[in-house]
Amino acid sequence: MDRTQAYNDVIRFHQHECPGVAFGVRAAEAAMAELGLKEASGDLVLVTETDACAVDALQVLTGCTYGKRNLIHEDAGRNVFTFWERGGASGVQIRAKADSIVYRTEEIWALASRIEDGTATAEDEAKFAQAQAERIAGLLTVPDGEILVVERVEKQAPSPKHLARVDLCVDCGEPTSVETLHD
Repeated sequence: MDRTQAYNDVIRFHQHECPGVAFGVRAAEAAMAELGLKEASGDLVLVTETDACAVDALQVLTGCTYGKRNLIHEDAGRNVFTFWERGGASGVQIRAKADSIVYRTEEIWALASRIEDGTATAEDEAKFAQAQAERIAGLLTVPDGEILVVERVEKQAPSPKHLARVDLCVDCGEPTSVETLHD
């Protein structure tokens, strides 16, 4: 996978450049390499422990999506992604290395807060943009070991979630999935 092309493909989907997408590209590369896959596969299953930007990269580059029910969100607020080939008894877990450029510094958090609450100066916005650009460049070029922890996991892949039957909600009358599984 050409990293620059992969990053650009994800940006078209994600709609803006950011360090999270760059980290997601690296996590996807590492997972695919560890599992011996050359391209996206419908047989891949991903459990993500975050709902942040990196997940968009993982969807684009691995083929795991909510619609195919091979992307499972178990939010723990962590940059941790576990991959299996469907039906596999082992997989690979990719996580962000602590104290790496994956994470914002206190200065970047302060700049982001001022931007979000509307009190940032033009200088603050320029500093934030520069810091983000530097993080993106670093995330796309540093060795894996500086930003990733890659470990094999010895447990069964989650079973695919079945589509649930739809029935009318007794409270609102809208068609709603029910707990009974569809055959």
